[in-house]
Amino acid sequence: MTRLWLLGVLVCCGLISAEYYTVKQADKDFALKQKKVYNLLYRVAQPAQANRSWYEEGQQWNIEANINLYSNQDAAKNFLLLYKNGMLPRGEIFSVYYPQLLKEMEALFKLFYYANDFDTFYKTALWAKNNLNEGQYCIALYSAVLTRPDTKYIQLPPPYEMYPSLFFNSEVLERAQHAKLFGIPKKQGEDKSYIISANYSGWYLNREYYLENKLNYFTEDIGLNTYYFFFRQALPFWMESKEFGLPSDYRGEEYLYGHKLLLNRYNLERLSNDMPRIEDFDWQKTFYPGYYPTMTFHNGLPMPQRPAWSDFPHYKYRYIQDIMDKESRIRSAIDSGFIFGNDSKKYNIYTDEGANILGNAIEGNADSYNPNFYGSIDRLARKILGYNLEPASKYQIIPSALEMSPTSMRDPAFYRLYKRICLLYYKYKLRQPPYSKEEIVYPNIKIESFNVDKMITYFDEFYTTINNGLLNDDLKEGEVGPLIKIKQYRLNNKPFNFHISVNADKPMRVSIRIFLGPKYDAHRKPLEFPDGFKYFYEIDNWITELNPGMNKILRSSQDCYFTIPDQESSDKFYAKILSSLDSNEPFTYYERVFGFPERLLLPKGKKEGMPFQFFIHISPVTSEFTYSSRVWGQTKFDNKPFGFPIDKPLFDFKYDGPNMMFKDILIYHKDEFDMNISY
Repeated sequence: MTRLWLLGVLVCCGLISAEYYTVKQADKDFALKQKKVYNLLYRVAQPAQANRSWYEEGQQWNIEANINLYSNQDAAKNFLLLYKNGMLPRGEIFSVYYPQLLKEMEALFKLFYYANDFDTFYKTALWAKNNLNEGQYCIALYSAVLTRPDTKYIQLPPPYEMYPSLFFNSEVLERAQHAKLFGIPKKQGEDKSYIISANYSGWYLNREYYLENKLNYFTEDIGLNTYYFFFRQALPFWMESKEFGLPSDYRGEEYLYGHKLLLNRYNLERLSNDMPRIEDFDWQKTFYPGYYPTMTFHNGLPMPQRPAWSDFPHYKYRYIQDIMDKESRIRSAIDSGFIFGNDSKKYNIYTDEGANILGNAIEGNADSYNPNFYGSIDRLARKILGYNLEPASKYQIIPSALEMSPTSMRDPAFYRLYKRICLLYYKYKLRQPPYSKEEIVYPNIKIESFNVDKMITYFDEFYTTINNGLLNDDLKEGEVGPLIKIKQYRLNNKPFNFHISVNADKPMRVSIRIFLGPKYDAHRKPLEFPDGFKYFYEIDNWITELNPGMNKILRSSQDCYFTIPDQESSDKFYAKILSSLDSNEPFTYYERVFGFPERLLLPKGKKEGMPFQFFIHISPVTSEFTYSSRVWGQTKFDNKPFGFPIDKPLFDFKYDGPNMMFKDILIYHKDEFDMNISY
């Protein structure tokens, strides 16, 4: 099976050791492009106050007069037609889950994408920044930077700095805006910034009976939600692979497998808080988890709430009937083995490409073989579970948290939805023939020992600069004003190492995969592996060389390729760009844009130590595949299926071959006082 192993793209997974990081020194052209992209995303809510010269340069650009500077003039003309007839006004809320708003954003994206050169792209974007809705503009610009050939690996500012209202509670933003306009008595920190402490949304709710709030530190983590934003931005459901050079051979399975890993990581966090795995739900019954976001959009409208133990609203009934039909069609496809295309052909999904075909149909993305028949379970479910009211007009929307990718993971319904989708994925996997023992057992490789350093998690402080997302009163051109920072406690873990001793009978190139999973369920019942395989997530996967005889391998948790440390604040990053342009000081960058937060690699655990288990599997590499992503970077993987070798259970096998091993471990959680003690 020729499959790309995409773990790092998909969740908390590191894939290649640190020496594989590609760090480059930028030339002046790259640094200048980087500066201009940050300029385009600076104070998008108030472009005139960001910089008067940028504003005037944008207003002087005439798309119609320069239409020959766009390689696809039909796309440019289509945008102009929409613009002249009226588009989403500035200040209104934007979401890609509303067809008319998505149509307008796609037209703007294509205008950016088909600009002949970077200069045309930049001038077009300056004009759009002044004249179009901020939300549409930002998503179109992010998408263009992530797909245009001349902006490859250009870094993008974190969305929580631009739209803090989608990451922090409304009372925090109110205090921040007040501090911005009027100041507060005492400045803190070396940079004399204003620091505002932030709690999670459960702070204002009765937590005695509503246990979901125990997980707010995880579900509302701004790094995790930024990861999910980029996960969906890397392969947007509305973007056609062929036209824009997306990887069409695995996008559907990446969608399924990525959400499976997120779900598994979430379930491990539930176990750390003595909570069982999430319950199933029925579209025609009461829905258990409520959601009380205590958030407002940038225009002041409150984010919709959903009461706990509530029936679905009557105005959602038409969507419920629709999604039940669509789910039935997907189940029939899994049972029959065929997806019906809109070209009147049948496509076998029990082939190497089958999971990709199935994933495209469930997501309902632009590569789906029959979007009219299979629709989009993903988008329909978000529309139902958010409990938001129907729009008063096409431009007066109040989307739910599920209809904004930076807020989706905050809602407990997100995990119920993807458990439901993952059950379809499991059903599909269980219909396939299991691996033979010869496919996963390799007698010429023997793991002699597998040990892990003591694993410790803790909460520490993180500071987020949010000036870019706040309104200004009368700042002069180029003036930054006092920095406003939000301080929040976030989950972290101390770095640790894997110690592996492997015996090989000859030189060989191998792939090493390490999975983390539960040892017991929430009721302290031991988890049987053939049944519990679907609750493990892959924490690492890399290719290395083995010599004949004993091999000692030391692997750091910080070597995980697709994990990243906390992102540098934009003000510091921008200062480095300016310093590089004004002098000979080197400006370096990674050949990727984002990754999974390395501090969330482990679940919280318990103070006395909580049992989990690792599963390690080593297999020879028969062929390799180079994976390249504008967001996640480039690396090599062996050609094995997603989740190999535990993507399909072997019920008559105990996974006790010489090239595989289980390791019982404890994860300790320490408070601030304990962290001052050496371990």
